[in-house]
Amino acid sequence: MNILKSNIIMSACFSTVALFATATHAAESNKLQEAYKSSNVKAALINVCKDETAKGKKLSAAEVSKYCSCAVEADGRLTNAQKWEIQSTINQKKSPATLAFVQKQNKDLQACFGPQLTGKLKNLTEEAMKAAQAAQAKN
Repeated sequence: MNILKSNIIMSACFSTVALFATATHAAESNKLQEAYKSSNVKAALINVCKDETAKGKKLSAAEVSKYCSCAVEADGRLTNAQKWEIQSTINQKKSPATLAFVQKQNKDLQACFGPQLTGKLKNLTEEAMKAAQAAQAKN
């Protein structure tokens, strides 16, 4: 059961990367709009990610850089159709981790992140989920 829970958490963590440019940074739309006007869009997106990820102060500068490079690269490989499929799955209250291409992307991301960053992201995801459950229990 613990292994299953761990795999679900990892899938959830890495599935969120799939929506990097479309959903997770909606509040930073001005920064994203500026990034898309850059002469090097990929580098500009990585910089926006670094700025936003560093605000959490949970990862070192090197980890932030690795995370953002991998996340933007992974997002760049997704087709519009795949992004729509992810969003449709979320709208149906299902986990995008059930989609085959998301599972492959998760494996690719874990390889890109390396075991140390993957483990740290897993722990941070578990902490965030516990905090969210605790906050929900108070309401």
